[in-house]
Amino acid sequence: MADFFDRWLRGKQPGQPPDEAEPLTEERIVTGYRMYWTRIALGWDGARRAAVAARVQAVIADDSFERNLLERRYRVEDLDDQPHSGASLLALVDVIRALDKFDVNNDNQD
Repeated sequence: MADFFDRWLRGKQPGQPPDEAEPLTEERIVTGYRMYWTRIALGWDGARRAAVAARVQAVIADDSFERNLLERRYRVEDLDDQPHSGASLLALVDVIRALDKFDVNNDNQD
């Protein structure tokens, strides 16, 4: 039944092959990280964002840090219980900066 709706929504006729998956590019990966971290960091107050930013900064300042896309090598104290890729942590820093700028400019006021 779900297949019927999928074909109907996409305008596919029965028997047509599914669309090919788009390749996983660096841009798609980083965009996914930014979307993920935005959803998470929106729930943090300024103090939490500052604390996480400082801990992430310590990780990315290390000489062994690499901006790898997918391999989860880096743990950040008090962030969560899982390792993250270098690109994911850099995306988190970008998101925190953007949210802080948003707050400073009072862009969330009516």
